[in-house]
This record gives sequence, structure tokens and C-alpha cells, in this order.
Amino acid sequence: MEALIKRVNDIIEICWGSFSAKIGCGLIEINKEASMQLNFAYLLKNTIDLAIHHEDEKIIIELETTIPINGKTKECDIVIKIEKADNIFYLPIEMKCYKEFASSGGKRGALDIFFKDVHADIELLESYSKKENFLKGIMLVMTDFKNAVFPVKKNGKYWDYDISHGSEISGSVIKNTAIGGFEVSIQIDGNYSFNWKEFTGFYFLKLETDSKLTDTIHLI
Repeated sequence: MEALIKRVNDIIEICWGSFSAKIGCGLIEINKEASMQLNFAYLLKNTIDLAIHHEDEKIIIELETTIPINGKTKECDIVIKIEKADNIFYLPIEMKCYKEFASSGGKRGALDIFFKDVHADIELLESYSKKENFLKGIMLVMTDFKNAVFPVKKNGKYWDYDISHGSEISGSVIKNTAIGGFEVSIQIDGNYSFNWKEFTGFYFLKLETDSKLTDTIHLI
């Protein structure tokens, strides 16, 4: 099982690199998070079978999967269901997209919400990864707004949710700066480094849930 999970993670890494390059050169056009999710899931769907090496292995890709967390339900963007013999594990993926201009041509705004939502999804992935039979989650983020990644200066309260290149989170951290007039309470327990990659004016980030937060899983 451990070898199968590694192969799945390798395919995700390959697909993310291909997805990033395709967007950078214009082969894929992304307008918002929904199209990002669908296009990446399409790449995964057409590639993930490469990870299957034995008859008792099966991989299913699910979109908008409902996951119960602390008495509430959350919709995870992508869940990869990994089966081998009688063992089943789940690998959750959350995605975030921010484009400087909307498809209408106007400035999108709401950068503060984007910054906050990235942190909220990290918290969510940590919660998923503590559930039984759930693996380390993955966060995939893209933007074309250079100032979010390489800011000239950091003015504004939303920089309390800094995601710029080289920034770090050292858990345990509680984020409670209000955004958009709404109270916020986000607790992140792991350690994360934001290392973005650029492809022709687009910026891409991949984070994995801190492994120290996951329950011990005996893989066979």
C-alpha cells in the first residue's frame, strides 16, 4: 500500500507541473477556481492509471466530496480514493485560484479573502488528515497577481495571512484578524513554507499537510 500511495503522489506532482506549464503557455485557460478544479481533475483522470501496478489496486477520483469535520460537513475539492486489497485510504486536495481580472475585464478585488481562504484551507486539510484512513492533504494554489507573491510592500491587515514567496507558518498559530467585516478564527498547527513557481506570468504553489499532524497509519 505504501508503494501505491507514493506512486499516486508522484502522479499528482507530475500533473501539477504539467498543469502549471500548460497554463503558462496558454494551452489551458483558467477563469476561476471551478475551471482550475475541472482541468486539473481531467489531467489526473487521464494519468492516474499509471500508478496501478497490480490487479488488487484501484484508484477513484471524486470531486466535491462531503467530509464530516467536527460536527459539520465540508466539501473537499478533490478526493483520491486509493484501494489495495481490503485497504482504503483517502487523499484530499484543496485548490485556490485568484486572478487579478475577472472574465468581464474588471478588477476582481477581494484579495484579502483569497489570502484568508488559503489559510482556512490549510486548517481544513490538517483536520482531514487527522481522520481515520485519511492521508496527508495537498493544497494547490495559482494566481496571476504578482504583488500577492512578490509584494513591493505589505500594507493592510490581510498580510496577517501572508502567502507571499518565502513566507512561513510555524505552528501552532491562531489567525483571528477580521476580514471583510467578518470575524475569523483559524488555527494552523503545522509548519509550512510558501515557495511559489512561476510559469510565464502565472504563479503556482503546492503545500502538503505537515506529516507530524497525521495519525500513524500502518500500511501494508
